[in-house]
Amino acid sequence: MNNIIEKIYEFDHSVLLYIQENMRTDYLTPLMKTSSLFVNIGIIWILLSIVLICIKRTRMIGIMTLTSLAFCICINNIFVKHIVARARPFDTYSDLFPLIKKPTDYSFASGHTTASFAAAGILVRFLQRPLAVLIVFFSVLVAFSRLYLGVHYPTDVLCGMAIGILGSTFVYMMFKKKYNLDEIRLSKRADRD
Repeated sequence: MNNIIEKIYEFDHSVLLYIQENMRTDYLTPLMKTSSLFVNIGIIWILLSIVLICIKRTRMIGIMTLTSLAFCICINNIFVKHIVARARPFDTYSDLFPLIKKPTDYSFASGHTTASFAAAGILVRFLQRPLAVLIVFFSVLVAFSRLYLGVHYPTDVLCGMAIGILGSTFVYMMFKKKYNLDEIRLSKRADRD
């Protein structure tokens, strides 16, 4: 078992070192910092949810998105991070340098990634394809930004994605049991019916 964990750590370190040495540029860095900043404490997703809640037709989508965010962030930040207690990459490896202020909490799993996929996991079920693709693209950008900025390992990001996707699916299924969600779909197909 220790051998598997060592291999995972080696893989994580090599990916981060590759990104640091080969992908960081003066053009990409501001984009990565900005995308990551927008998701601090899930702020962009919370604001989007509030906007959706203010519109009667999209109110349930906003409520589900906020519920998914709260559920997934609690699972990740209260339980997973403290159970695993993984140090940040820059604390473990002296050859890795973060591009933003060093976070002080644990690394595993990525909270930014968890929040993004928790919101995206609800939103893509209801939005028209171009908007759904944009939401997924932004979520992936946020996930990659955490690697690019040197504050998370690849496995932190992958597990953040999994927590967000699984948690949002759970929230969706719970709402679906209680409400007729087909009535609030915002796809072109539903608009034609």
